Amino acid sequence: MAAVILTLVLSFILGSVTWLGAGSRLRIRNDPPQNDMLNFLSYSLMALPLVFTFVFYLLENL
Repeated sequence: MAAVILTLVLSFILGSVTWLGAGSRLRIRNDPPQNDMLNFLSYSLMALPLVFTFVFYLLENL
């Protein structure tokens, strides 16, 4: 359970860092605040498989 929570938290952190660095590159909605939020969620979902692999790789090697 802790690994799942750690995965979600780290993916949101990585998604927010990506959003701060790249900005709103994806045009999902015409409304700017809604587009920013959807871009942030998209970046977080894209980071989820990478973070999932990284967390469980670390747990296996401890």
